[in-house]
Amino acid sequence: MSSREPFFEPPLPPPEEPERDRQFANVPWSPPINVVPVVVPIGVDVVVTDDVVIRVMDAQAYGRGVLLRVETWVHPESAMRAQDRHGMPEEPQVGMLLGDGTKVGAGGPGHSPDVGPGEPGTASAPLFVNAGGGAGELRVTQTWWVSPVPDGAAEMVVAWTALDVPETFVPLDLDVVRDASARAKELWPLPDVEDGSYGWFAYAPGGHTAYTSSLGHSLDGDDDDSAR
Repeated sequence: MSSREPFFEPPLPPPEEPERDRQFANVPWSPPINVVPVVVPIGVDVVVTDDVVIRVMDAQAYGRGVLLRVETWVHPESAMRAQDRHGMPEEPQVGMLLGDGTKVGAGGPGHSPDVGPGEPGTASAPLFVNAGGGAGELRVTQTWWVSPVPDGAAEMVVAWTALDVPETFVPLDLDVVRDASARAKELWPLPDVEDGSYGWFAYAPGGHTAYTSSLGHSLDGDDDDSAR
C-alpha cells in the first residue's frame, strides 16, 4: 500500500438524469426478445471445396419466424482472395428460393432483398434479414431472420464469386421448423411494433443499430436519444 497522497483527482459524479419509463417491444425485422426458441439441428453442407466450406448449422424456430445460422470456413491459402478492396473479409451471398418461385435475399446491397410475388413480410414473400454474426479472415458466421416461416418447400442459395463458388442450392426441411415453432416458449408478454408505428426509416438490418422511435424509446432494450 502506497503512503503517497492520491495523484489523480477523483472523477466527477455522473450527472443526474430524470427518470423515464423504459419501453420494450418486438420489431418485425428481428427475432422476438421475450421468446425462447426451439433449436432445430440442420448440419447440411452447402459448399465443400478445397478453398471453402459453407454449412447451414441450425435453425432457431419461433412462432413468428426462424433464425438460420450459416457458418463458413476459408482455407488459409485462400484468405487473401476472400478480402474486399478495403482489405476486409468478405462474406458469401445467402438467399432463399421458395417453392412458388419467390426469391428472398436476391437483391443487391441497398436494394429490397425481396424479389417475387407478394409483399415483404407475407407468407408468399417473407422478410429475409441479416440478423448479425461475425467475420474473420478464416471464418464467417451469419444469421438470417426469416419471418414468417415460408409455407411449402424452400432451398437455401449460396454464392461467393471471390472464391469461385457458383450459385448453389440445398433443400431445407421447413416442415420440421414449423413443427418446432409451435413449441417456442414466450417468457412474458411484450407489445409488437407495427412498421407504421416507428417507420421503416429506422430499419437497419445487420448494422447492429438500436431501433429508436422519435419518443426516445429504444426497441432493443437500450435507451438513448438517438439511433446508434
